Amino acid sequence: MKLKENRINYFSWLVYGIITLIAVLKHEPNRDEAQVWLIARDLSIPQLFAQINSEGHPCLWYFIVWPFAKLGFPYFIMQLIHWFIAIITTGIFLFKAPLNKLFKLLFVFSYFMIYQYSVVARNYCIVILFLFLIATFYERRFTRPYLYAFLLLALYNTHVLAFGGAVALTIIYFMEAKANGELSKLKFPLLIMIAGAITVVLQLFPYAHATGNALIQTNYLPHLNINTWWIVLTSIQNAFIPIDSQYEEMKVGLFFALILIAFFVANIRKTPVFIFLLITYGWILYVFSTIHSGSLKHQGLILIFIVFTLWVSRFYLDKENSISKLISRYINNNYMERSVLLVISMCLFVNVIYGLSTIRKEYNYQYSGAKDMSDYILNNNLQTNEIACYRSWRATAVAPYLPQTKFWFPDRGEYGSFFKLDSIFDKDGNSLSDLEVIKRTQKKYNKEALLLLNYPLTILPDSSFNCQLLFQNEKLTWGTDDENFLLYKLVFTN
Repeated sequence: MKLKENRINYFSWLVYGIITLIAVLKHEPNRDEAQVWLIARDLSIPQLFAQINSEGHPCLWYFIVWPFAKLGFPYFIMQLIHWFIAIITTGIFLFKAPLNKLFKLLFVFSYFMIYQYSVVARNYCIVILFLFLIATFYERRFTRPYLYAFLLLALYNTHVLAFGGAVALTIIYFMEAKANGELSKLKFPLLIMIAGAITVVLQLFPYAHATGNALIQTNYLPHLNINTWWIVLTSIQNAFIPIDSQYEEMKVGLFFALILIAFFVANIRKTPVFIFLLITYGWILYVFSTIHSGSLKHQGLILIFIVFTLWVSRFYLDKENSISKLISRYINNNYMERSVLLVISMCLFVNVIYGLSTIRKEYNYQYSGAKDMSDYILNNNLQTNEIACYRSWRATAVAPYLPQTKFWFPDRGEYGSFFKLDSIFDKDGNSLSDLEVIKRTQKKYNKEALLLLNYPLTILPDSSFNCQLLFQNEKLTWGTDDENFLLYKLVFTN
């Protein structure tokens, strides 16, 4: 039986690797993926920390990319690194997770694992990697406390949405160490975990108070209105069944919110697990309702933490408490647990269909027009020219492909590569008219210039300038629809 299961696991792992590698080879990274590479490539370590303070993400993914970017490796190496992390993560899950075989296969080939967290090179996959490593060593957390502590330290520094889960695991470890009378023996591992929380606060918290910030809205208390409930409910819905936004329904979101609540209730007799769920999902939904409403890549972590909970809950026995006794009068807990798992499995089946259809879309179309544009610039030997870019926060998707090129941003009045979300962005990042862009570019370059836009010029040439459209993306862009680029040559006549 074990041999047969291992053969299935190896075969599934191989198929997963082949499918995702094909998608990675076809994937054109967008500006969010480019941002990490450019920050790592162009900044020193102190400058990197100063910048990620405004990025909303802690340092670990930047540090993984940093040596490769600094040593001049091609941009594509970041995608390969990310793919390798996804392969390792999936292997750990297939061979180590004590879960139903069919459930594991459905999860591995679900949309989030086969596409979103394996093909799109962001920091979400390292969240899953360290969660699964923690789950693997969870049974030995007290016999190997320093390993467990450093895994938690790493988890803290993966993503701001993982902060709540890491805090919950730290609190549970403290509670269990105290209950076992081992608190004094484990104080140094606990200090390492607490240091992880402090590092995240030091990296990200100051920016929450910055003036003119464009990324983090400091609504510390949710506005309890229809929009808040819409954001929360559709986030939960998309975690179970990722769909296009036009199909989001509040009543469907409410159904899946009830499923999530039922999952909480099913674990109420396992007090540490229940505490973990309350803190983890309380934090995620708090962030969604106050700071950033999130998209599929953020919302998928709701599902990821469910899978992690199913894994580690196996290490706890059911123990009746006053709340569970009250609930058991009205609800059969075992029946609820089986029902929730059935619903989650059915959702994963839909996830698989959506994931494979997304892989097909990635293969047939382009995710971003950035590589297409950079290929034109390289093929026509324009990479040594300076290029004016507006809007800078979209056009920088092209920059990683062109390390020789100097990019100048009319909205900022400065050279750059990555985009900055600050008070200058608030003022001019989206609001410059075509006339103002032309005027600023003329003032900078005087006679002629190359201008990269992600929309067609609406201003007609006049006595002050002529323009020629050199190239524009004509392939269908499906992933980032505002990264269809146009390159103009401007000649100023007076």
